[in-house]
Amino acid sequence: MPMIASKRPANTLSRWKSDLVADLERVALRDRWGLALMIIGWIHLAVFVTCHVLYTIGDRRNIHYLGLWGLELVTNLWVIRRVAGPGWFRATPLAEILTRVWATFLILSFNVTSLNLLTGFSIEWFKAVWATLSTFGFATTAYLVNPWYFVPAVQMYFTGLLMVVLPMWQYLIYGVSWWATFQGIGLTLERKRRKSRHQPIKFEPACLEYRAIDEVLAEHR
Repeated sequence: MPMIASKRPANTLSRWKSDLVADLERVALRDRWGLALMIIGWIHLAVFVTCHVLYTIGDRRNIHYLGLWGLELVTNLWVIRRVAGPGWFRATPLAEILTRVWATFLILSFNVTSLNLLTGFSIEWFKAVWATLSTFGFATTAYLVNPWYFVPAVQMYFTGLLMVVLPMWQYLIYGVSWWATFQGIGLTLERKRRKSRHQPIKFEPACLEYRAIDEVLAEHR
């Protein structure tokens, strides 16, 4: 799953986007984001398998689930910082945008869980909504980075449908689906990283956005 098209677009704005994606790919390969994503995938699976076990044995105490999700968030941030470095989210302009997109995803996920708690858990609809939010997150990533990210977007769409059909298995289904996505993206990045050792990636200098803005202004002078 390439993160950037091979041909350089002629349109100035398209070329600007292409440069930003190229810089994102360079940073992702250099800082081993693929490895970080694979580790995060296993952490996510472990947490949601635990949630599934708790749910199966009849444990409905909210504090247990909130504790697990909070632990997962803290652990994931530690892993990404450890592998990719402390400034991973601002290492390239597009990384900052994607960080905001997925941070919004986490906020909305917590929001729908809170709403379901306030309205009562007679129907636990918040889990299926998680899958819908996941679809939106990957679709947005596809628009910003590469159309291949529509694949996990569609996967999460069907994940939500399966969760509705099998309500007792929702935690496990969601955990496995995200695990598979993390492993797929991570393995793709790691394979490309190994190939790039023999074929160094070409990239543009920093501050790409300013150069692109200058080009746009120059065309209209």
